[in-house]
Amino acid sequence: MRLAELEPQFLKITDENHWRTDTTIAECDGILFLCPVCFKTNNGPIGTHSIICWKPHVPQTQTPGPGRWNMLGDSVESLTLQAGSSSIYLTGTGCGAHFYITNGEIVGC
Repeated sequence: MRLAELEPQFLKITDENHWRTDTTIAECDGILFLCPVCFKTNNGPIGTHSIICWKPHVPQTQTPGPGRWNMLGDSVESLTLQAGSSSIYLTGTGCGAHFYITNGEIVGC
């Protein structure tokens, strides 16, 4: 599955509780996209929750946490999320999604 299928939006934090989506990958603080596990289970976006991944400079007080990833690439199509443990692992959501984003591709664990 490609990240582009999951309605991705780059986020720019405007204050502790708000962000905007009219930003570029170079200027963004994070990315919002639909959960690939739930998207597949639900056969689309209806009933599918979103995931936010922040860049390392975003304070740990900004939710969700604790994960932070470097964003490599110049678009959604080439995006790779990289960290000490580069996987995205959701706990407490019920779906238990666990995957990587590599070169714009969702890769399951």
